[in-house]
Amino acid sequence: MHLARVLRPLLVLGILATAAALSAAPADDARSALATSIEEVANALRERPKQDDLIAVLDTLVDRHFAFTTTTRLAVGPSWRDFSDPQKARAVDLFGRLVIRTYVNRIGADIRPVINYGTPVELRPGRVEVPTTVKTDGQTYSVAYRMELDRDTTPARWRVYDVVAEGVSLIANYRSQFDPIVKKSGPAGLLQTLEAKVSEPIASVE
Repeated sequence: MHLARVLRPLLVLGILATAAALSAAPADDARSALATSIEEVANALRERPKQDDLIAVLDTLVDRHFAFTTTTRLAVGPSWRDFSDPQKARAVDLFGRLVIRTYVNRIGADIRPVINYGTPVELRPGRVEVPTTVKTDGQTYSVAYRMELDRDTTPARWRVYDVVAEGVSLIANYRSQFDPIVKKSGPAGLLQTLEAKVSEPIASVE
Protein backbone atom coordinates (compact mmCIF):
# COMPACT_ATOMS: atom_id res chain seq x y z
CA MET A 1 0.00 0.00 0.00
CA HIS A 2 1.31 3.43 -0.92
CA LEU A 3 2.74 5.33 2.07
CA ALA A 4 0.66 8.46 1.45
CA ARG A 5 -2.56 6.49 1.42
CA VAL A 6 -1.68 4.73 4.67
CA LEU A 7 -0.74 7.95 6.45
CA ARG A 8 -3.65 10.12 5.34
CA PRO A 9 -6.19 8.56 7.75
CA LEU A 10 -3.61 8.76 10.53
CA LEU A 11 -3.05 12.40 9.70
CA VAL A 12 -6.77 13.05 10.08
CA LEU A 13 -6.77 11.40 13.48
CA GLY A 14 -3.85 13.55 14.49
CA ILE A 15 -5.49 16.70 13.22
CA LEU A 16 -8.60 15.95 15.24
CA ALA A 17 -6.71 14.97 18.37
CA THR A 18 -7.35 17.19 21.36
CA ALA A 19 -6.37 17.60 24.96
CA ALA A 20 -9.23 17.38 27.39
CA ALA A 21 -9.47 20.23 29.87
CA LEU A 22 -6.29 20.34 31.90
CA SER A 23 -5.50 22.10 35.14
CA ALA A 24 -1.69 22.22 35.21
CA ALA A 25 -1.19 21.00 31.62
CA PRO A 26 2.45 19.75 31.79
CA ALA A 27 4.00 18.18 28.69
CA ASP A 28 3.11 14.65 29.78
CA ASP A 29 -0.56 15.63 29.86
CA ALA A 30 -0.31 16.45 26.17
CA ARG A 31 0.70 12.86 25.45
CA SER A 32 -2.10 11.41 27.59
CA ALA A 33 -4.68 13.73 26.08
CA LEU A 34 -3.50 12.93 22.55
CA ALA A 35 -3.89 9.19 23.16
CA THR A 36 -7.37 9.61 24.64
CA SER A 37 -8.49 11.90 21.85
CA ILE A 38 -7.30 9.70 19.00
CA GLU A 39 -9.20 6.78 20.55
CA GLU A 40 -12.35 8.91 20.86
CA VAL A 41 -12.14 10.00 17.23
CA ALA A 42 -11.51 6.43 16.07
CA ASN A 43 -14.59 5.28 17.99
CA ALA A 44 -16.69 7.99 16.31
CA LEU A 45 -15.44 6.91 12.88
CA ARG A 46 -16.37 3.30 13.58
CA GLU A 47 -19.98 4.43 13.79
CA ARG A 48 -19.72 4.65 9.99
CA PRO A 49 -21.53 7.98 9.49
CA LYS A 50 -22.56 9.04 6.01
CA GLN A 51 -20.11 11.34 4.23
CA ASP A 52 -22.09 14.54 4.80
CA ASP A 53 -22.62 13.67 8.46
CA LEU A 54 -18.94 12.82 8.81
CA ILE A 55 -17.92 16.21 7.41
CA ALA A 56 -20.18 17.93 9.94
CA VAL A 57 -18.75 15.87 12.81
CA LEU A 58 -15.17 16.51 11.79
CA ASP A 59 -15.85 20.21 11.27
CA THR A 60 -17.08 20.47 14.85
CA LEU A 61 -14.13 18.53 16.25
CA VAL A 62 -11.56 20.51 14.29
CA ASP A 63 -13.08 23.83 15.26
CA ARG A 64 -13.03 22.83 18.91
CA HIS A 65 -9.75 20.97 19.21
CA PHE A 66 -7.27 21.98 16.52
CA ALA A 67 -5.23 25.21 16.64
CA PHE A 68 -6.08 26.18 13.08
CA THR A 69 -5.25 29.84 13.54
CA THR A 70 -1.67 28.85 14.36
CA THR A 71 -1.59 26.27 11.59
CA THR A 72 -2.86 28.68 8.96
CA ARG A 73 -0.48 31.43 10.03
CA LEU A 74 2.52 29.10 9.86
CA ALA A 75 1.37 27.58 6.56
CA VAL A 76 1.10 31.03 4.96
CA GLY A 77 4.44 32.12 6.45
CA PRO A 78 5.82 35.67 6.57
CA SER A 79 3.16 36.90 4.14
CA TRP A 80 0.60 36.46 6.93
CA ARG A 81 1.38 40.02 8.07
CA ASP A 82 0.02 41.28 4.72
CA PHE A 83 -3.43 39.86 5.44
CA SER A 84 -6.08 42.12 6.97
CA ASP A 85 -7.92 40.82 10.03
CA PRO A 86 -10.99 39.83 7.98
CA GLN A 87 -8.73 38.07 5.45
CA LYS A 88 -6.98 36.18 8.26
CA ALA A 89 -10.30 35.01 9.67
CA ARG A 90 -11.46 33.93 6.22
CA ALA A 91 -8.20 32.09 5.53
CA VAL A 92 -8.45 30.15 8.80
CA ASP A 93 -12.04 29.14 8.06
CA LEU A 94 -11.33 28.08 4.48
CA PHE A 95 -8.13 26.21 5.33
CA GLY A 96 -9.89 24.22 8.03
CA ARG A 97 -12.65 23.26 5.63
CA LEU A 98 -10.10 22.37 2.95
CA VAL A 99 -8.20 19.98 5.22
CA ILE A 100 -11.42 18.24 6.23
CA ARG A 101 -12.59 17.88 2.63
CA THR A 102 -9.17 16.76 1.44
CA TYR A 103 -8.88 13.89 3.89
CA VAL A 104 -12.47 12.88 4.62
CA ASN A 105 -12.60 10.46 1.68
CA ARG A 106 -9.49 8.69 3.05
CA ILE A 107 -11.01 7.89 6.41
CA GLY A 108 -11.99 4.30 6.93
CA ALA A 109 -14.26 3.14 9.72
CA ASP A 110 -12.10 0.07 10.16
CA ILE A 111 -8.95 2.06 10.99
CA ARG A 112 -7.36 0.47 14.03
CA PRO A 113 -3.62 1.22 14.01
CA VAL A 114 -1.40 0.31 16.94
CA ILE A 115 0.12 3.54 18.25
CA ASN A 116 3.02 3.75 20.66
CA TYR A 117 3.57 7.13 22.29
CA GLY A 118 7.06 8.41 23.01
CA THR A 119 8.32 11.01 25.46
CA PRO A 120 7.11 14.55 24.68
CA VAL A 121 9.83 17.00 23.68
CA GLU A 122 9.43 20.64 24.63
CA LEU A 123 9.93 22.80 21.54
CA ARG A 124 9.55 26.01 23.51
CA PRO A 125 7.39 27.11 26.46
CA GLY A 126 3.81 26.14 25.66
CA ARG A 127 4.69 23.92 22.70
CA VAL A 128 5.60 20.24 22.68
CA GLU A 129 6.10 17.51 20.13
CA VAL A 130 4.71 14.05 20.91
CA PRO A 131 6.55 11.39 18.88
CA THR A 132 4.74 8.18 18.02
CA THR A 133 5.23 5.03 16.02
CA VAL A 134 2.23 3.76 14.14
CA LYS A 135 1.85 0.13 13.10
CA THR A 136 -0.72 -0.57 10.41
CA ASP A 137 -1.04 -2.96 7.51
CA GLY A 138 2.16 -4.69 8.60
CA GLN A 139 4.22 -1.50 8.35
CA THR A 140 5.59 0.88 10.98
CA TYR A 141 5.63 4.65 10.50
CA SER A 142 6.87 7.64 12.42
CA VAL A 143 4.23 10.28 13.16
CA ALA A 144 4.85 13.26 15.45
CA TYR A 145 2.13 15.55 16.75
CA ARG A 146 3.04 19.14 17.58
CA MET A 147 0.81 20.69 20.19
CA GLU A 148 0.46 24.07 21.80
CA LEU A 149 -1.09 25.05 25.09
CA ASP A 150 -4.16 27.21 24.64
CA ARG A 151 -4.27 29.46 27.69
CA ASP A 152 -7.35 31.31 26.44
CA THR A 153 -9.55 28.43 27.61
CA THR A 154 -10.47 27.74 31.21
CA PRO A 155 -8.85 25.50 32.20
CA ALA A 156 -6.04 25.54 29.63
CA ARG A 157 -5.91 22.77 27.05
CA TRP A 158 -3.49 21.35 24.50
CA ARG A 159 -4.36 21.61 20.82
CA VAL A 160 -2.63 20.05 17.81
CA TYR A 161 -1.20 22.58 15.35
CA ASP A 162 0.97 20.36 13.11
CA VAL A 163 1.41 16.70 12.20
CA VAL A 164 4.70 15.35 10.87
CA ALA A 165 4.29 11.98 9.12
CA GLU A 166 7.51 10.25 8.09
CA GLY A 167 9.30 13.57 8.24
CA VAL A 168 6.70 15.43 6.15
CA SER A 169 5.05 18.33 7.98
CA LEU A 170 1.44 19.28 7.26
CA ILE A 171 2.39 22.94 7.62
CA ALA A 172 5.47 22.69 5.40
CA ASN A 173 3.50 20.82 2.75
CA TYR A 174 0.85 23.51 2.53
CA ARG A 175 3.36 26.37 2.72
CA SER A 176 5.04 25.04 -0.43
CA GLN A 177 1.64 25.32 -2.13
CA PHE A 178 0.58 28.66 -0.65
CA ASP A 179 3.84 30.58 -1.03
CA PRO A 180 3.89 30.95 -4.83
CA ILE A 181 0.20 31.88 -4.86
CA VAL A 182 0.63 34.64 -2.29
CA LYS A 183 3.76 35.96 -3.97
CA LYS A 184 1.97 36.17 -7.31
CA SER A 185 -1.54 37.22 -6.32
CA GLY A 186 -1.35 38.36 -2.69
CA PRO A 187 -3.82 37.48 0.09
CA ALA A 188 -6.81 37.87 -2.22
CA GLY A 189 -5.33 35.32 -4.62
CA LEU A 190 -4.84 32.74 -1.88
CA LEU A 191 -8.37 33.25 -0.58
CA GLN A 192 -9.73 32.82 -4.09
CA THR A 193 -7.74 29.60 -4.50
CA LEU A 194 -8.95 28.24 -1.16
CA GLU A 195 -12.55 29.08 -1.99
CA ALA A 196 -12.25 27.24 -5.31
CA LYS A 197 -10.72 24.20 -3.63
CA VAL A 198 -13.42 24.07 -0.98
CA SER A 199 -16.10 24.25 -3.69
CA GLU A 200 -14.76 21.23 -5.56
CA PRO A 201 -16.73 17.97 -5.25
CA ILE A 202 -15.33 15.51 -2.76
CA ALA A 203 -13.75 12.52 -4.47
CA SER A 204 -15.07 9.07 -3.76
CA VAL A 205 -13.09 6.71 -1.59
CA GLU A 206 -10.77 4.58 -3.68
